[in-house]
This record gives sequence, C-alpha cells and structure tokens, in this order.
Amino acid sequence: MSYGAWMDWFIFGERGAMLPWKEWGRAAEDPEDMLASMALGSRAYGACVNAADLPPRKGHEGAVTAFAHILHHMLDELDEDRLLELRYVLQEGWRETSPGLWEPPEAVIWPIGKDMRTELLSLRHCVERAIGPDLLRLSWAAMTSAGRSPPLLSMEAGTGLFLPLAMLDRMRAEDVPPFLEDEEREGMAFLRSELSAGGGSFIDEIASELTHQRHVLRDGRLFIEARTSGGRWFDMDDVLRWRERGLRSCSLLLAFRVMFLASVTGESGGLRVSFPD
Repeated sequence: MSYGAWMDWFIFGERGAMLPWKEWGRAAEDPEDMLASMALGSRAYGACVNAADLPPRKGHEGAVTAFAHILHHMLDELDEDRLLELRYVLQEGWRETSPGLWEPPEAVIWPIGKDMRTELLSLRHCVERAIGPDLLRLSWAAMTSAGRSPPLLSMEAGTGLFLPLAMLDRMRAEDVPPFLEDEEREGMAFLRSELSAGGGSFIDEIASELTHQRHVLRDGRLFIEARTSGGRWFDMDDVLRWRERGLRSCSLLLAFRVMFLASVTGESGGLRVSFPD
C-alpha cells in the first residue's frame, strides 16, 4: 500500500515504511551518515516547495544541516528502552497523538489561491496537521540530542503553535543543543523566521484564533482579537503572506519529519505502521 499519487511518498510493505527514493535508501542504510541525511532532507524540501509552487529559499540548507546534526546526536542518546517506546509511537501510537504523521504532503500543501476563506482554512489545516506536530518533534529531538530526557508525550502534546514555538525560542536562547555550528544556528534562526507572521503579528496567536473560530470576516477583511498583540483588521495581502510562510515552514518541517523517520529506521529497523482496519 502507498500514499500519494501527487509525488512518490511512503510505501508500506514487508520491509516497513520507506520512501521509494535513493536518498531514503542511503540515509536509512547508515543513520550515522549526516551527508546522506542532508541529501534526503534537501530532496523532501525541494519536492514540497515545488508542490506549493514556490521557489526554494537559500537559508534552508543551514536548517537541513542542523536537522542532520541533531538527529545524529539524538540516536547516540537513545537507550534501548526509549528507542522501543519511540518505535511504538511511530508504528501505533501516532493514530491518537499525531494522525497526520504518515500522510503525504498533498494533505497539507497546495498552491496559494485568491479566496480569503479558503486560504485561512488552508493555513489552519497546515498548522494543526503538520507544522505544530513536527515542530514539537524537532524540539523533542533537539533536547534529546543535548542529553536531556524529555518524555515522548511532549513530542505529541497537541497541534497548536504556542508550546512548540516557546520551546524553540527557549532552546535558541539557552544554546540548546550546544554542539550546533554557526551555519546550523543560522539555519535554526531561518526556520524561526519562516514561522513568523510579520507585520507586528504573531503566528501562534493567529493560528489559535483561527482554530477557535475567534475571528470576524467582513467586506473582504479579517479581524482578529489577539491576546497579546491586540485587535486589528487584516487584508488579503496579510493572509497571503501568512499562507506563504506557512507553506515554507511546513515544507522545511516535512523535510525534518522524513529525516527523523529515516534515522529511526536506520537505527532500529523498518517501521511497520498500523493503520485502521
């Protein structure tokens, strides 16, 4: 069985979940090979931004390099029990905690349109289904790579952006993980910039207001009463800017997701995913 006619995506067979890409094979064959992991992440990122009909941005290379470095050290810090627990989450527990984990990118990525309501729904779906869960997953991997022992529950703690953004900001402020090179720190800063709304707005607040339906649409404009940045009206240009940044950050985090799954596969064997009957 496979998902995604839109692009080649995960195949679920006797050897477990795998992408039918040579980059996946190389990364999963040797999880210590950072260059192979980076090549896999770069291909996934390129495929996703292409599907969004957006050009890739130069800063993504540093982020992908940081992801590979984090995953390299994450594997060193995982003992057998934690690895078994992680495998359970990725094979079975995902159905309750992160139901979008094995979906193809087409489930959250499609080109920007011109209807405000559609674009707002698309942004909300992308945040809840991919950006929030994958940013939490990245934060968990980064803390683990630094020798800490965050519970796996924290990796699947919800779909919003407030907690994962707060974790990302705190890690960057505290220089966690400490082994990142300057280029990799710049890459993480690039990821954070892609997760900003711009224009004095906060993307986590916007996402929260959309999720809880606390917004007003009137005469082609959107009003949001954000809790910290206050209430204001936004126009279509603002919404399109949010959508583009959402698509770009989603593409980068889906690249991390693929790299993460390849690392776990290479370290512990194929993941045999359980789907509903």
